[in-house]
Amino acid sequence: MQNAYFNAAAQLLQTIDKTQNEAMQKAAALIADTVRQDGLIYTMGNGHSQSVALEPFHRSGTLACVSAVLDDSFNFKPTAHAATDLERKEGYTTAVMQQHDIGPKDVFIVISNSGRNPAGIDAALYARGKGAKVIVITALEAHKKLGTKSRHGSGKMLRDTGDVVLDNCVNSQETALTLGGKNIAPVSTIAGAAIINNIMYLATERLVKEGFDAPLYLSSNDGGDDNNNKLAARYLGRIKYLG
Repeated sequence: MQNAYFNAAAQLLQTIDKTQNEAMQKAAALIADTVRQDGLIYTMGNGHSQSVALEPFHRSGTLACVSAVLDDSFNFKPTAHAATDLERKEGYTTAVMQQHDIGPKDVFIVISNSGRNPAGIDAALYARGKGAKVIVITALEAHKKLGTKSRHGSGKMLRDTGDVVLDNCVNSQETALTLGGKNIAPVSTIAGAAIINNIMYLATERLVKEGFDAPLYLSSNDGGDDNNNKLAARYLGRIKYLG
């Protein structure tokens, strides 16, 4: 590859494939169980991690039973600094989670690179308290090696809350390259999106092999409206931001 960023991103994906396959298979098994039971797959991330949470929500080629847990305050509204402050405010996401009817048939996927802030930890603990399984995507080894400390009153890191913990294999700066001794070129979104798409695929593969009719969205720009409208009617009222 001619471009350094593309080369670094490709190497990162290879590392994830090599080191996280067992954990990804476990995550896929939890997701497949949820789909079989007609449960929902909840996803949440704050700041740029929200991009990963949105990756499988209401789009072509994904499971229709995905419900993104969203809050505009974490999407840099009204300001980026305010979002950072709220991510560190213990208890805030508990109220956000209470807007969703999460329960024992469901799985909750939470994404945070550092895994130290109360927002993700509170949400994961809430989901566990409701009986849901928790899948964590985080920069696991990078922050273990760094000795990153939790900002949560329990002292827990996000990795301590998961039934399955997936390492996105990025460094603590979330970057792929350096220039002039400084870290540059963020790569954590690519890593997280690859992981979440892969575990959704692996779960669907399990279901298809069983002959289970997996609820998959098709492209609305390529003849998928009838299929998608039927799925939307099935989940309307259960998925908060569906319609």
